[in-house]
Amino acid sequence: MTVSDISSKATSSDARRTTLRLPGGAMLWVLLGLIIVAVILSGGVFIRPSNLSTVLFQSSVIGVLALAQAFAIISRGIDLSIGATAILCAMVIGGASSTEDSFAPHLPLPLAILVGLMIGFAVGAVNGFIAGRFPVQPFIITLAMYLIVVGATFLSTGATPVTSPDPTIKQFGDGLIADVIPLPILGWVVMIAVGFVLLNKTKYGSMLYAVGDNETAARLSGVPVARVKLLVYGIAGMFAAVAGLLFLARTGTVLPSDGSSFMLDSIAAVAVGGISLSGGRGRIRDVVYGVLILAVISNLMNILGVSVHLQTVVQGAIILVAVAANLRLGKGRD
Repeated sequence: MTVSDISSKATSSDARRTTLRLPGGAMLWVLLGLIIVAVILSGGVFIRPSNLSTVLFQSSVIGVLALAQAFAIISRGIDLSIGATAILCAMVIGGASSTEDSFAPHLPLPLAILVGLMIGFAVGAVNGFIAGRFPVQPFIITLAMYLIVVGATFLSTGATPVTSPDPTIKQFGDGLIADVIPLPILGWVVMIAVGFVLLNKTKYGSMLYAVGDNETAARLSGVPVARVKLLVYGIAGMFAAVAGLLFLARTGTVLPSDGSSFMLDSIAAVAVGGISLSGGRGRIRDVVYGVLILAVISNLMNILGVSVHLQTVVQGAIILVAVAANLRLGKGRD
């Protein structure tokens, strides 16, 4: 091999690393490119204030659930129960604050929200306790919890919907900032800030990344792995409760059967955003990009009149491409 060949390969490698270090991350530029394409293909319909409001509105619930999923995946786990947990908490909050008779005892709205958040944390904490204490894969633990929560939701509510939550909840869901930005987006923004602080500004965040990168090494370094896992799934459950509250505010009605796609949508957003599915790597901003990328694509296909079945095929293909690219880029970084 000649010196020029070596130099050429080194230059190629440097260029690849430079590409990966685009300002704001590569997925930001993918998102911006998609927005430009959406504007062109939709003839400007995409950037109408009413449509942008719809895109943001639809992103809020999945956005919070994707943050919850990101915590679990960074710890080298996964949480299949967050969608069911979100619906259970939404029904508890809506039922307890309802202006009509419901399956739950009536509570003041702040207390009803607090109970919902506590239930979300408790469900997640059980997942985390088992994952930290027993050699069982998080996939199996959270799948079992998903079934338990779904069954408990139907049993406790008698399979009846919550239709009349406290009016304040619906007022929040219908509210707009500057007649464009839906108020539920504030909930997502707050949870983004909370997630960023937990992962980047606390000792817990450092321990979480350490556990996800190499659990054995983390344990030998003195990291309380069991406690970290309990907290990470507890946090995911609490985030799911917030997502349930936003869903209740958005719809005003919640059925036990709602949210069937929440779990898959949250995993898809994390994968598309570039969060490492093998754990130990990932940023909150990547989760946000993933949610918005899927939201833009879905909205564009709706505008263009693409059939629902074809949309499912396209979304599946996007996830496969995103995961493959993530794995390839991960090898490059390594």
